[in-house]
Amino acid sequence: MPEYRSRQQVGLSLTQADEWHIRHDVTKPLPLSDESVDTYQSEDVFEHIAYGKIPATLFEIYRVLKKGGLFRLSLPDYRCDLLYERSVKDGEGNIVFDPFGGGAYKRRPPIFGKKTVVKGGHVWFPKFEDAAQLLRNTEFSSVEFLHYYDENGAPHTKPIDYSKGFVKRTPDNDERVSRPFRPMSIVVDCIK
Repeated sequence: MPEYRSRQQVGLSLTQADEWHIRHDVTKPLPLSDESVDTYQSEDVFEHIAYGKIPATLFEIYRVLKKGGLFRLSLPDYRCDLLYERSVKDGEGNIVFDPFGGGAYKRRPPIFGKKTVVKGGHVWFPKFEDAAQLLRNTEFSSVEFLHYYDENGAPHTKPIDYSKGFVKRTPDNDERVSRPFRPMSIVVDCIK
């Protein structure tokens, strides 16, 4: 995206390796030195990773950040009406698949009869308390939630300084949630 290239940022990608991308699986140790990165941003990535693997990824992000460095995390907020309504739910209203999150919802393996998300889709459906729990167990000196819905479904939208990192799915940049102005993503700034 032009918003990233204008800041001369380099992305991590499962498939690309070029001047803008390092080919890397973020669930593996980063090929970077300790305290070598000023800013690390993750937008719409962690929901594709099994929840149990994310603490190791967060540890790696913390390791490579310089002291005072920023980690900006953005995840889809499944308390957002748009995301909740478009998702497939079980009989109790729990989200089991988001057809717009990639992948497929299939029986795997067929003999068990239970459906699961396959081929890279969203494997969990973030809410504030999920993100808070992940970040509670880190060593970041500061964790500030900027956009989210709390446990009661109340929206919270603090101003986001986009000069520190562009976030696409916010009411400032996504007209689907601009009127009424409400969160679409959980956006968190963490300082080492």
